[in-house]
Amino acid sequence: MQELKTYYYNDGNAVRKETDYQMRPVRSLPDRKQREREMREAALLHQKITDRRRAAALRKNRLLTGYMIFAVALTCFMLVGYVALQTNVTTRMSHIASMENELSTINADNSAAESRIATNTNLSEIKDKAINDLGMVYATSNQIVYYNVDGSDYMSQYKDIP
Repeated sequence: MQELKTYYYNDGNAVRKETDYQMRPVRSLPDRKQREREMREAALLHQKITDRRRAAALRKNRLLTGYMIFAVALTCFMLVGYVALQTNVTTRMSHIASMENELSTINADNSAAESRIATNTNLSEIKDKAINDLGMVYATSNQIVYYNVDGSDYMSQYKDIP
């Protein structure tokens, strides 16, 4: 058997009490081998647990990576759709502007044609032709009929006007 030694030591910075501590006996060689074997088995078990945790973390990371790829693809799809809509709106606005330009040109041409017709038409000549060639006369006061419209903006005609 091995001899045990007794040591005294002071607890803290002021001496309070003296305690007896005994040294543990040194393990024999077979115990040491057993202990080393247990340590290797514990290390292998720890390695297996660590590997499992790494595999679980890797699966989790793959899942998160898939979610992120999906989110990025969805965002890109939405941005492309937005740009397409903006392009469509811009194209339609330019088409509307060109049609408004064409309308103003047509209105200007129409006004010019009306004024050309008005300047070329001689009203006294038309009056002379109507009275002399066609036998038209001015209407007398008994030939003029006045209609009153009460509160509506249109009139329905059921008979010919006398």
